[in-house]
Amino acid sequence: MGALQVIKSEHRNLYRVLHVLRSVGHAMGQGQSFDTGLLAAIIDYIEAFPERFHHPKENEYLFKALRRVSMVAETTLAELERDHRDGPAEIARLRAALAEVTQGNPGAEQRLAGQLIAYADMSMEHMHKEESIILPLAAKELSAEDWGALDAAFADNRDPLFSEDGREEMRGLYSKIVALAPAPWGIGG
Repeated sequence: MGALQVIKSEHRNLYRVLHVLRSVGHAMGQGQSFDTGLLAAIIDYIEAFPERFHHPKENEYLFKALRRVSMVAETTLAELERDHRDGPAEIARLRAALAEVTQGNPGAEQRLAGQLIAYADMSMEHMHKEESIILPLAAKELSAEDWGALDAAFADNRDPLFSEDGREEMRGLYSKIVALAPAPWGIGG
């Protein structure tokens, strides 16, 4: 069940990034300004890894395998797949709101702040459903053969910010987030 550990690890990593995003959103809502480069780097990470690798593999391998053996969580699986399907549009909305801030549009920072918080909260709730409902059910219901296929599918995931292999290819993005993020998440301010 290596895939289970990979999924949980990826969730922890994404949670850390989302926590920064939500905290920045709250601070912006209180009038604090942030380097738009930090927010762009975080959005780039979310688009580069969870949206392109993590979510498609959950849909294709985990959710399909679970549906073959149990219909108990069908409503939750449908909600999670909808979230995955809507993810690119949510990222596009964040990018558009960030562009408005960059352009200096009146009220743009407050709108972006609300969107950052809403996106982070939605994503954290999504992961909570997976962690509290889907993963325990999968651990209980899936066969060793199912887990073998899942393990193989998730074995090649290389989180660009947190894995040693992936960090090399996206070191610039990682360094940028750490440099721009205020303490306690980074060294910027």
